Amino acid sequence: MNFSCQQCGAMLERSDAFCTKCGARQSVVPQASPPRRFCIKCGAPLEGAKFCTKCVAPVDLPSDTLTTSPVPLATSTSGTEVSPVTNASSSAAPAAEPSRTPVVQSSDFPKVVIVAIGVAASLILAIVAGGIYVVHRARQKAATIEARSEIERTLADRRATIKPAPNGNNQAAVEDLKKKLAALAAAAQDPNTQAAVQDLNRRLAELSSAAQASKQNPNNTVDLDINKRLTALAATANSISQNSSNQTTPAGMAGLASAEAGSPATAEPVPIGPVAATGDQAHDWALKYERTVGGPEADLVVRTGDINNLGFGWPKGFDPFSGESTPPHRWPDSHRPPLGEPDGTDRIMIGSGVFPGLLAKMGDNNIQEELVAGRVALGPPSPASHPDGYSGAFAYSCPSSETRTSYSSAVDADFRARMAADCVHLRQTTMPQAIVLPVGELPSKINAVLFQLFIDDFQAPSLQSHFQVSLNATRIPTFEYAINSLDQSGPVGKLVSLNLLPEYWPLLRSGTVKLLIDDPTTHVGDGYAVDFVRILVNPRQSKYQVSLTATVTDADKHTPIAGATVSAALESVATDRDGKCELNGIPAGLVVAIATAPGYDENSVTANLPAGQTGHADIQLHAHQESTAALEQSIAQTGTATIYGIHFDTDSSKLRPDSLPALNAVMGLINNHPGSRWMIAGHTDNQGGTSHNQTLSEARAGSVVKWLTAHGVAASQLAPQGFGASRPVADNATANGRALNRRVEVSLSK
Repeated sequence: MNFSCQQCGAMLERSDAFCTKCGARQSVVPQASPPRRFCIKCGAPLEGAKFCTKCVAPVDLPSDTLTTSPVPLATSTSGTEVSPVTNASSSAAPAAEPSRTPVVQSSDFPKVVIVAIGVAASLILAIVAGGIYVVHRARQKAATIEARSEIERTLADRRATIKPAPNGNNQAAVEDLKKKLAALAAAAQDPNTQAAVQDLNRRLAELSSAAQASKQNPNNTVDLDINKRLTALAATANSISQNSSNQTTPAGMAGLASAEAGSPATAEPVPIGPVAATGDQAHDWALKYERTVGGPEADLVVRTGDINNLGFGWPKGFDPFSGESTPPHRWPDSHRPPLGEPDGTDRIMIGSGVFPGLLAKMGDNNIQEELVAGRVALGPPSPASHPDGYSGAFAYSCPSSETRTSYSSAVDADFRARMAADCVHLRQTTMPQAIVLPVGELPSKINAVLFQLFIDDFQAPSLQSHFQVSLNATRIPTFEYAINSLDQSGPVGKLVSLNLLPEYWPLLRSGTVKLLIDDPTTHVGDGYAVDFVRILVNPRQSKYQVSLTATVTDADKHTPIAGATVSAALESVATDRDGKCELNGIPAGLVVAIATAPGYDENSVTANLPAGQTGHADIQLHAHQESTAALEQSIAQTGTATIYGIHFDTDSSKLRPDSLPALNAVMGLINNHPGSRWMIAGHTDNQGGTSHNQTLSEARAGSVVKWLTAHGVAASQLAPQGFGASRPVADNATANGRALNRRVEVSLSK
């Protein structure tokens, strides 16, 4: 039987005289160990807790729940074995337990801890959820405020941009720069330097006009940042002046691009005057203006615009002359056209016919007030006012009057005023600009002239726009045929090669050619862009060539048209009896095949041909119609109606009787537009002398006007004009071409 030490409570054997733990001497009367209790439910030992630590059964059970069966020895905290306890009914009286300080037993924790953890977790989740919601709402509000602030900042910036500079500063800067340039012109001897000075003088003249307009009209928006440009030009003029004795001045001076953009001059700046190509692609393509005489491509190559894909650059190894399309790129910023690029290049342009009501008010001092009040029509009611991506900016900056009225109560007047100013600014920055090519002296003999344009996003067939193309204010019909056949998207750029007919070569002799592409009639927002334009005089064989087969048929009868003329670039052939032909040696790119035949309207089809490929074009021609309705449609789309049904005796201005149907159609057209003014133009082929043809064309136009006035049309509505053979629509080298060039044209005067 085991006993416990009276001093420390350790378990002892009967034979022990001293405690093995504390060394105390044992008394004669042993202290029996208190009986142990065991759970009747699971048999686990009970250590005084209120619940069984194993099965969590309550401890306060009746006495019969205590087991009397011995259990295996347990180990005390000191490592001494503890003997089994006896049943509670044993005759031996149990010794009293030593007093102990009450403690919380381990079995008290499970339920309390679980409840506490649950409550704490619920509270934490509620706090976190509330915090997340508060943060989310705060962020939403901050984003809304930031978005409105961004709009405010953008419009404020654009409004500030269109404010004219102080007139006094403008005039002073102009006068100061004129003095510097006068001194420079006297000192500069190098031809390239002189060309640069001429370019600066041209720009100064434009800025001086703008400054004068600003002085007369404080609200004028003709020039957006006169002071900035004048400062840039002054810096460039100083650079030329300081280096006028240096032979390499143009190649080494700071370019207008860097100066106008406000950036510092680079180590190898781009010149502002025409510079000859060197054969180094990296150098040549960066030139804003190129003029190369006797190079590998032609006797004369003149280019305006750097070759850089509207500033987006080319993929590695890409050659835009190879005929490959550029990868799709971003839209240029219509609000901020690049500074330093030649006029008309690397920028979005949208036809001047878009928002005609606004255009009519561009010179009005109260334009912004008119816009805010809704008294100016911002665009035609049809959705075509902004159908493509390039012109989509108008949808935000220039909403319709109905849209503006719908939100006018939700925004303040100042915000509407800034939006109106932004609309004016956007219309100004996207207005078509002429691309100026400094041709200079031409070769003594000219055999051919080829224009090459790297253009982006023309979509006339899809959007029903119609572009007019002119050189020095003279419309070039064959160029218009080509441009209006293009249906680009992406946006992607493509090289187009166009033949300039010999009758238009005199336009180059002025030394400067202004190429303008515009749609003033349809009011369709077909935005477009031009990367560069080249003129090749007496071009040599192209490095990248393609071939094209074509079939020409009657669109209504579906029969082949024999003897039709098909032209692409400098190549021109006639179709055989099956309406087929083949053209070779065409420059690669977006090839435009133009088919013409007497009695038919011309038609143009494009073929996208990289170098080395052969394409095919199916071209359908519609019979020419000259009813009043047909003339109305032509006027609405192109501004001009061509009439072949007015016939004259050979080498005479006397009208033939079979001209009556066409004359009646013209009279019906004019009567449909009371109070309008019309130009009646006569055209001949190139047979005979220039002076004779000019006189003959004038007389024929006069005969038409005389007939119309005799039949009730007011003479004040009509103006006859003759052009001789100077405005051909086809090549006079063929009989078909000469037949198409003999015509009368009716145009609605502006």
